[in-house]
Amino acid sequence: MCNPRRVRVTATREIAEVWQQQIHRQIHRTGRAAAEVRIREPLGAMIGLPTLAALATVLANRPGWRRDGEAYQHDLDGGYVRYDPGTCELEIVAATTAEVAVTAEATATAVGELHDQVRAEGVGTFYDDEWGGVTEQDARRSAQLNATDGLDAATRRRVDEVRHQIDVTQGAKVLAEAERKAEADLAAAVAEQSAELRDQAAARLTVLGIEGRNLFHQALGTAYRDAITAYARSRGADGLRCTEDGGVIDIEFELDVN
Repeated sequence: MCNPRRVRVTATREIAEVWQQQIHRQIHRTGRAAAEVRIREPLGAMIGLPTLAALATVLANRPGWRRDGEAYQHDLDGGYVRYDPGTCELEIVAATTAEVAVTAEATATAVGELHDQVRAEGVGTFYDDEWGGVTEQDARRSAQLNATDGLDAATRRRVDEVRHQIDVTQGAKVLAEAERKAEADLAAAVAEQSAELRDQAAARLTVLGIEGRNLFHQALGTAYRDAITAYARSRGADGLRCTEDGGVIDIEFELDVN
């Protein structure tokens, strides 16, 4: 077998292509809808100052109640009850929340155009003694085929590059449009969900009102007890006795009013 010989063929091709391509973008957005329904009850005109003063101390030490700014709050299932000593106002709130998710899409049609030239080289191998039955003519045909395959590959790469460039350039505009749609859709979905949640909270408020008032009145009863016993002690009352049974507080003492 003699030394191998190589045949090199260089080929060029003019690319002139025009096409249309779809550019599509999809955006997912999530948010939270919330609604609160509340009732407020002023208590200052119905409760004496000594009891109101004792009430703040009772709430500060009563399990389940916590200080929130100047007010005291007790969390409930789906809301809370809150008392503000500064305004002497009882507030009961039903609150609901829900996750909201939307998907928005935007599509545009872009025109792609490419005018360029690509070059490729093909190589064929043969031997002087035609080893393996491969002649120089066979090697030349092989080189030509390799060059053609190279031109096809180079053409695809150039077209893909231009298509990608168009997708990136135009895609930014399409993405912005999808984002605008998503934000608008999310705002509408949150508003719709919030309206539904408001109805749910309004229905829940009746139950929470009963539960919240019971908790508050238990604390208020203790405040009345503390205010009355403090008054009795300050006046030197005799036989002070305080009992509680089934939520009823019984206070007895003797006081000389002369």
